[in-house]
Amino acid sequence: MTNGSELSLAIANEWERMAAQLDEGRDQIEHELITLLRQLDAQGPDMADVVKAIIKLFLPFPAAHCLLLKAIASVAPHTTKGGAMPAGFVKKDRYTVIPIFYGTDRAQAGPTGTSISYGPERGELAYGIAEISIPDDHRMGNIERPRWWKLQFREDSAKHVVVQSVQELPLSEFEARAKVTLKRNLKKEVLLFVHGYNVGFESAIARTAQIAYDLHFEGLTTLYSWPSEGSMPKYTVDETNVAWSRPRFAQFLTTLRTRLGAETIHLLAHSMGSRLVAETMASLRPLADPDVARLRQLVFAAPDIDAATFKDLAATFHEKVERVTLYASSNDKALKVSKLAHKYQRAGESGLDLVILNSLDTIDATAVDTSFLGHSYYGDNRSILADMFDLIRRGTAPHARFSLVAKDRYGSRYWLFNR
Repeated sequence: MTNGSELSLAIANEWERMAAQLDEGRDQIEHELITLLRQLDAQGPDMADVVKAIIKLFLPFPAAHCLLLKAIASVAPHTTKGGAMPAGFVKKDRYTVIPIFYGTDRAQAGPTGTSISYGPERGELAYGIAEISIPDDHRMGNIERPRWWKLQFREDSAKHVVVQSVQELPLSEFEARAKVTLKRNLKKEVLLFVHGYNVGFESAIARTAQIAYDLHFEGLTTLYSWPSEGSMPKYTVDETNVAWSRPRFAQFLTTLRTRLGAETIHLLAHSMGSRLVAETMASLRPLADPDVARLRQLVFAAPDIDAATFKDLAATFHEKVERVTLYASSNDKALKVSKLAHKYQRAGESGLDLVILNSLDTIDATAVDTSFLGHSYYGDNRSILADMFDLIRRGTAPHARFSLVAKDRYGSRYWLFNR
């Protein structure tokens, strides 16, 4: 949950821009805001009710509310103990380099300069490290790329998200370097991202880095990349490959849990990658060994998996992970097409058949979904990223996250984003 110190700093940093979006409501908002900020200043940073009241003031003004969420996400990491730069992040002139520790069962596609690349074909399980640069003027939720209409024809690390290098490593060296990175962090945590359908290796690496940067994740950031064809017409091939990858993904997850010295692992699965994670989780046995990293947050974003199958698999998740979160949306055009192909509801769709279970937190993200296909909102949308910041960085329950409001359907609770 955002505390008072972070909120006050966020408002101070962005007030002029926020105030410009209030139009005729500015005077009234200023009057109420000053009163609440005085209460916050007098009583200290942990007044949750006052924090919620301040944020609620901006809900009728979407542009100002969006600016506030962005400001909160940008200042929150800097108020945490241990400084502003997570271990492993390297600050350069006008950009930051982020290491991503990866596992993949894609086959190598050949060298590209000093790096290697991976294609859509199946291969053996491989480990490695990729370095990705994020420009200093990066906008939260964006993956900045060269745009021809801006006369940008080459990648520039000062302007774009660039995959600087990809280096495959023997397992022993992968483990050694991962351990060093974890030891340098105050939090011995791992973030594991599993991408979805129609995603190439470099795109998956770039997305992983963007999420880690926007969440300011203090720990080891990892990716598992299965052999997606990276082509929309190859949907059925991706379905076959994601199922084929399960034993190698399970092996990679075991490595992260048992051989790196991590204390906790957070899993974020998107789209078709949710099938790989859900089926693997269902097959895991609960481990009581104190030396094994516990699974803390399990997040399914727009999962492209049969809703009824997902419910069956999710019945056992609570025995193996602390909290399970499902983000769903009615604006997800990709999942609507998937439903037409499969006949049955997908777990990532909302509406009347929204998946609601006692064993997970269901969040209807329809209100904040703005992307063209509505399928990558988990990484594109600032509100979602701010919510995941509270979830993954702080472990905050839905009722204490300022952006969510509780709803009930047939006696079961789920959550909506405030409009």
